[in-house]
Amino acid sequence: MKEGFQGQRSYSLPLTLLHEATSHPLCQGLYVTDIGFYPAARAHKRTRRAGSAQHLLLYCVQGAGWYQLNHADKRPLQANQWVVLPAHVPHKYGADETAPWTIYWLHFAGMQAAALYEYLQEQQPEAPATIRPTEERVQLFEAMFSQLTLTATLAGVVQASARLGHFLLTLLPSASPLVPSPTAGGITQSIQFMREHLAQSFTVPELAAQAGLSVSHYAALFREQVGRPPIVFFNFLKVQQACQLLADRSLRIKEIAHQLGFGDVYYFSRVFTKVMGISPRQFRQGDRV
Repeated sequence: MKEGFQGQRSYSLPLTLLHEATSHPLCQGLYVTDIGFYPAARAHKRTRRAGSAQHLLLYCVQGAGWYQLNHADKRPLQANQWVVLPAHVPHKYGADETAPWTIYWLHFAGMQAAALYEYLQEQQPEAPATIRPTEERVQLFEAMFSQLTLTATLAGVVQASARLGHFLLTLLPSASPLVPSPTAGGITQSIQFMREHLAQSFTVPELAAQAGLSVSHYAALFREQVGRPPIVFFNFLKVQQACQLLADRSLRIKEIAHQLGFGDVYYFSRVFTKVMGISPRQFRQGDRV
C-alpha cells in the first residue's frame, strides 16, 4: 500500500472545484467527487466506521475481493460484478489475497444521487450484480476521467457530470452506451509518461524531448489540449497520487513528499494546498477517498 498499485489512476475533486460543482445547476443533481482505477490492487483494503459522505461504486473487472455493510456477513465481489455502497452506511471492503481485484471505482453525490441509487437497487436487486463487460462502458469511464483530470475546471466537471448518470445506467443489463473515442496523440503519451514517473522531476525541455517535439511546439500543444502548462499538470498528477498515499496513515507527509519527487516538504504542502484547496494534513483528516 505504501507504494500504491502499479498502473493505478485516481482523482479527487479539489475543494474549491467541489464547492463550484455543488452550486452549479448542471452539477447539483449528480456529480463525481472521487474516481479511480486500481489494477491488481493487492492489499487494498478500507474501513469506514461512519460510511462515506457519498455513494461509492465498486466495479470489479478482474480478480476478486469482498465488501461488508454494517455488521452483515462479508460478500464476495468477483470479475464482472459491481456494487454500490450507500452513503453514510458503515462499510469495509478489500481485495482478495490470492487473486486481488482490478476495479473501477467512483464516489458520487448530488440531489439525484439517492434516487439513482434506489433505482439501481430496484432494477438489479441482487447484490453484487453480474454484468457483461463492454468496451463502451470502459470508454465512458475513461471519458469522465479525462474530462476531470485533463482540464480540472468547472467545465470538465459539468461534462463529466453529464455522463455520470449514463455511465451508472450502463451497469444495468439492458443498457448500451455510446461514447466518443478518447483523446489520442503525443500529448496523451506524454501524460502517460508523467503518470509512470511521478517519483521524478522533469523540465519542459526533457518532457518535450521524450515526446519527440520541439520545446515551443510541445509547450503550446500541451497548453492547447490540456489547458495548463506541462509542469503545472505534472504537479497536479503528483497531488492526486498524494491523495491516495495519504490514506495510508503509517506514511508521514514528509515520506509522501519524497516519494513524489519533492525534496522540500513545505513546497509539497504549498503545491498540494494550491491544487486541493486544503493542506495534506487537512485532507488526511477528512478521509475523502
